Amino acid sequence: MEHAEPIPDLSELLDLPNDDDPNAPSAYANRFWIKYRTSLDWASKVWESTVTSLRYIPEKVFDAEMRLKHALRYGAFLWKVDQHLPNGLDGDVLQWLLGPGRVIVASLNADAWEVLTSVLIYLVVHGALKTTTILRGLIYPAWQMGAGSANQPLISETHLSATNGLCSRLLLGREESNEVPPTEIFEAQSIRTRRQEVYDEPHFSLLVSSIPTLISLEINEELPESLRLESTSLRCQLCQESGFRQGAYRNLDVIREAFESSPYLIDEDPTSENLNKRTIAGLRMILCDSTDGACCIYLTTHFL
Repeated sequence: MEHAEPIPDLSELLDLPNDDDPNAPSAYANRFWIKYRTSLDWASKVWESTVTSLRYIPEKVFDAEMRLKHALRYGAFLWKVDQHLPNGLDGDVLQWLLGPGRVIVASLNADAWEVLTSVLIYLVVHGALKTTTILRGLIYPAWQMGAGSANQPLISETHLSATNGLCSRLLLGREESNEVPPTEIFEAQSIRTRRQEVYDEPHFSLLVSSIPTLISLEINEELPESLRLESTSLRCQLCQESGFRQGAYRNLDVIREAFESSPYLIDEDPTSENLNKRTIAGLRMILCDSTDGACCIYLTTHFL
């Protein structure tokens, strides 16, 4: 510890996709660990350098299939790095996403987002990142920006659409079929397993409190209509997903608290009924089937 090797910018990571050795991701991870393991921040430096390398992929590789191949090599590398860390990579990634990473992810174009998404999904599937980490570090902050809160800059269309797509892959996924390759079945099953934590406390409260944020986002006329409709569709699918519904029925007080205390459901224009109507509809979607009259009576008497 007294002679920790200073960590450079790790620009050599740019060479990883061009290394034909199938063991290259593991070799790179082992080499960095041997050289820099005495530095307390070596994991966060590796993550930052990897994200920088990912941003260059769309500029150098124009074929989507080849970009995915490169992204997965970086994913394998980070997975190996995670195995060298006593507490894993998850905490460092969350700290970066909530800190300096906010500016960086906001500047990514659509192709760079595609590459980053592939890496994040790979790490979730292999257990190096938690689904809750991506929700807290990427998705919830994006929705807050889209809702137009006073302390948040307006989000770009690329940024919001990319995070919505990432949320859909993590929390909704797609059904398995005999036509799906085994690798994709493994990915779908792993994602389904990892998402269970989202519907348990304390993480379920964070998800529920983000539903009012989405409702506010959907009426933000500063955003393109296509984005607002996309966000509405995502919210509806999330609230109707079986894991979410079970969590809601187990935690009715959490639902109440989320809607009663959310700063995003305060309409500054008392003559506008749009927000109130969407709020009621949002509650009904969470708690009621469309034909369940008894449930709607419960909603009226206990929540409104």
